[in-house]
Amino acid sequence: MDPTDRAPRSRRRSLTLFLLCWLTLAAGCTGLLQNIGARWATRQISDVFALDEAQQEATRAAVERVMASAPEVLEARLDLLVATVDRALSKGLNEQNMLVIERQINVLLDKVAAWIIDEAAPILATLRDEQIDHAERQLDKRLEETREELGKPVEERIRDRQEKFVEAIEDWTGPLSDPQKKAIRSYVAAMPDEAADGLRADERRLAEIADGLRQHPGEPAVRDLLWNAWKNREDWGPNTRSPEVRRADGRKTMLFVYGLLDAKQKDHMSKRLHEIHDKVKRLLGIAGAG
Repeated sequence: MDPTDRAPRSRRRSLTLFLLCWLTLAAGCTGLLQNIGARWATRQISDVFALDEAQQEATRAAVERVMASAPEVLEARLDLLVATVDRALSKGLNEQNMLVIERQINVLLDKVAAWIIDEAAPILATLRDEQIDHAERQLDKRLEETREELGKPVEERIRDRQEKFVEAIEDWTGPLSDPQKKAIRSYVAAMPDEAADGLRADERRLAEIADGLRQHPGEPAVRDLLWNAWKNREDWGPNTRSPEVRRADGRKTMLFVYGLLDAKQKDHMSKRLHEIHDKVKRLLGIAGAG
């Protein structure tokens, strides 16, 4: 729900390395299409890791378990988050309710990450060195868009960030007026550009996890390796802004944008929130999705 996630964010935190692929498990089709979704997810994971037949069978079973348990694991937390966001949009966003939303998102994401790591660790612990090398190369390619962005002139990068930011906001609010777009573009132009810091952090964690897996330490250690990478995903290393400072800036940005919106646009955000909620519930096979 944060439009800053759409600005140079092909850096969708590849820090989770192999977890990135496994996170796709939670988004597969369920119900009548569960079997097709399980095959699709297994195939995607197999391609990245070059899995052998036994590993593919284990992955398919893990995917099916994740899909089957998704409603129980996610439904209550997802409903609570949506209700909290909707109430905040109705009454007015402020620092306090944004902190509540942030905490609920963190709880939900930690639950999903732990759930998937538990399924992934036993399989990742069986990877051979050549499979780890292959996966590292495949996942490193996901960082290429950020590298390409960093190679552009500064002025072009700022324009790209401005347009992506406006596009992300309009996806939630509907069309913005010209004065609103102008104010947002000016705000974005003054935001710190931390793409290089994020890229270095991603590259470092990708190498750290791959190196850790090459030690073949066993399932418990693999689980710890992935969980530590997840929990430290926002720590970009020395001489970078802290996660707390970046999050505070994100809240400040959201409050700035919210302050520009009229009643109709705020109502559009609420409708969009419920559309996405309903879509997610359908994908997860949660009863009552319309």
